[in-house]
Amino acid sequence: MDKQEKEVLNKRTTIHDVAHEAGVSMTTVSHALNGYKDVNEQTRQKIVEIARRLDYMPDEAGRSLRGIQKKTIALLIAGELLEEDPSGIMYGLTSGIYKVAQKMEYEFTILTMPSDKQLKISFGQICKRKKLTGIIVYGLAMDMPYYEQIKNSEIPCVLVDVAMDGDNVREVSADNEKASFEEVEHLIENGYCNIAMLSGKKMAQVSERRESGYKRALEKHGFRVREEWIVDCQFDQSTAMQKAMELKRRYPGIDAFFCASDGIAIGAIDGMMQLGMQVPQDVAVAGFDDFTVSKYIHGGITSVKQYPYEMGVACANTVVSMIDGNRVPDWIPMEYKLMKRTSTKAKL
Repeated sequence: MDKQEKEVLNKRTTIHDVAHEAGVSMTTVSHALNGYKDVNEQTRQKIVEIARRLDYMPDEAGRSLRGIQKKTIALLIAGELLEEDPSGIMYGLTSGIYKVAQKMEYEFTILTMPSDKQLKISFGQICKRKKLTGIIVYGLAMDMPYYEQIKNSEIPCVLVDVAMDGDNVREVSADNEKASFEEVEHLIENGYCNIAMLSGKKMAQVSERRESGYKRALEKHGFRVREEWIVDCQFDQSTAMQKAMELKRRYPGIDAFFCASDGIAIGAIDGMMQLGMQVPQDVAVAGFDDFTVSKYIHGGITSVKQYPYEMGVACANTVVSMIDGNRVPDWIPMEYKLMKRTSTKAKL
């Protein structure tokens, strides 16, 4: 390859090159590629095809100076990324957001900000550095640094499973309290009277709501709420196994576990098996989130099914609507379904 050929390959295609090839002005090229309506469709298609053939990429710095910077939304994961996602929530949420971002021609990025990173860079700083137009936050706990900072968000912010006062903050979630109430009531209707709760994480609003639904169902049916029967499992399967075994040994009368997640429920079942017990013959177990594998374990674990993809779509539509200046309710409720399976089979 000679020097002249290298110069041709290394030369970056400019808007002038596209305009020359199309036989139009540079202004017409700019308007065509940026969606202006003063360019007829035939000309626009011709320019787009030439730009693609010449591998023309608009200069982002120039676009910014001209006020045509592309809008960007982000999914911020406020916690550690797990090696596996048996719930499918993370994948479904991401897919739903991405689909809407594509349709609306928004840039979409994913950020991970566990608590230690939140101490190093503020919520406002990360939004400015990434030039975000809107943001969706998943996994936020009340003891995280960003919890208080998000209340004063300067850009539209949508929280998954977290309610918060703030002019630019909205929530997308299922009614966790109501769903939990219905599941515990299902246990009671099937003859279980001594129901313990294996909760998630104390500083997570979603755990509080599911615990609230559990207590309300017991109270409605005249059962005493025993605080010593409610234990925190950190949404961890192995912790849940140990806690379930400890509770059952200490209080043999427990005949059912209501669990804040299916991971916790699987841990509880493992614990009961280690104690030589069967589910549901000796103790019933109910979960939440409806993992894909849940319907195959012990004939199926009773659980609350959520719809992560639809939740992602709702989050993205909500943040885009806020960006557009539309009025949006503080809470966008999502559908759920109680999946009744063998693990809570009615007592004989």
